[in-house]
Amino acid sequence: MKTVIVATLLALLTACQSTPRLEDDARYVRLATVVDIHEYTEIERQQAQANTPSDTHAGMGFGVGSGSGGSFGGISFGIGTTVGDSHQPPQIAKGANRITVQPLGSTERIEVMSYQNYKAGDCVKVLAGHPTEFPRFFELKPGERCE
Repeated sequence: MKTVIVATLLALLTACQSTPRLEDDARYVRLATVVDIHEYTEIERQQAQANTPSDTHAGMGFGVGSGSGGSFGGISFGIGTTVGDSHQPPQIAKGANRITVQPLGSTERIEVMSYQNYKAGDCVKVLAGHPTEFPRFFELKPGERCE
């Protein structure tokens, strides 16, 4: 039984190691040129803040167990909180702007919410079309440029 568990874990570890990093996945990451930037007004940011649900969540749990045949029972108590989420897309209420980019060699336009500052004509590396990730920018590697 231990051999099967170890083999399964080893196979999972190998699969995870062979998966390319998101920023290196050519299916979803492309070089693009910034076409337009929409900076939200303070009024729009205040409206977005008023409509944004809270990021704070709390929970409590309590459990009681008993044992038989020589084992002992126990009591457990837990409290958990969650404040914010690092995997959320940038929010207008927190200062994000909408940046429209055009991938090289394409007429497609992609809108990306970002806290970063760009200007029209800048070369960017953008993630778009991923089934589970929101569109976002990555740092350009040395030698990467739009031409």
